[in-house]
Amino acid sequence: MTAAPDCIVVSRGPGETRAALLAGDRLVEVIHLRDAEAQPGAIYIGRVGERVTGSNDVFIDIGIPPHGVMETKGARLNSGQSVAVEVRTPARADKGPKLARSSVRIPADRPAPSLLKPAPDPVVEWLTHYSDAIDQIVAEPRSEATRITRFLSSDPRVMHYQGAGSAFDEVDEQIEQALQPTVSLPGGGRLIIEQTSALVSIDIDAGSSSIEAANAQAMIEIARQIRLRNLAGHIVIDLIACRARQRFVKALKDSCAANPIQTDVMGLTPSGMIDVIRRRACPSLAETLCDPMPPMLSIETVAYRALRQVCRDMAVRRMARATLSLMPAVAMLLNERLRPALDEARTMGEIVIIRRADFPRERIEVA
Repeated sequence: MTAAPDCIVVSRGPGETRAALLAGDRLVEVIHLRDAEAQPGAIYIGRVGERVTGSNDVFIDIGIPPHGVMETKGARLNSGQSVAVEVRTPARADKGPKLARSSVRIPADRPAPSLLKPAPDPVVEWLTHYSDAIDQIVAEPRSEATRITRFLSSDPRVMHYQGAGSAFDEVDEQIEQALQPTVSLPGGGRLIIEQTSALVSIDIDAGSSSIEAANAQAMIEIARQIRLRNLAGHIVIDLIACRARQRFVKALKDSCAANPIQTDVMGLTPSGMIDVIRRRACPSLAETLCDPMPPMLSIETVAYRALRQVCRDMAVRRMARATLSLMPAVAMLLNERLRPALDEARTMGEIVIIRRADFPRERIEVA
């Protein structure tokens, strides 16, 4: 049985809040809340746009591109009309967020489009779910620790991280591992995880381990990886051929029982694979942080990383002015769509963006 989560780490950076749930030193779940993206559960005052071709859905402008899509369910909506909507699933790739009509009343003095109610705080949701099992909540910078302390009515478990580097450094290492296709298993086996638009395939390789041990260890680790990577939709697990495979189906069901998002272990296919269906609540970790083809960090992820780096360097080196050198696409993003995040970073001091055509995507230089 896996250990229960006992620690929450929260790191606020320009334009983005990252929150991690850990059990001991192992990452259980990580959430990236980006100010420039609509989050599930948030309620907006939207402006009705055109109908989606070939359906009864309509586009809704919520003030954050791309426009969301809402099913009308027979309701008559006029173009330009203001309507309260809740984000059900966030934007994925080139598709806007899926929206649903909200019963929240629109104040007379609020324009459309605008945010009416923010998304639920993941820290509060984790504390509600795990209650007294959480021993500490580590937050950075001090302003974020203060915000959480006030929100939780001076909960003594909240502490401001004051160590070297960032409170998220060890979390970042585990995130990097979770973006790789291969996962090592105890005893010499491994998992190979391949995520496509149609399904997620997980192969088990026994390596130097026995077949029985590899299959058994894989069920525990697959449940962890499904949650950590936020894998969803149709998941197919290729067991190593052995007798009595049904017992591994039960083992996987038991391991997935703690997953807060509905995860249905359907059973064995005629070819002996395990079928899993998991509800899609938000993009996977890879979809959040990477471009699909080829698999590399997205320019958005690099931009947020660059802002964190320049702010950290300015604080440590006590710089009133810094130059931030980046590839042109990342620099353009910061000067345009992510300008509010750049402005937040500039509360540290003057930041000059330098475009370097010779830089690869992930190269960041602060001087």
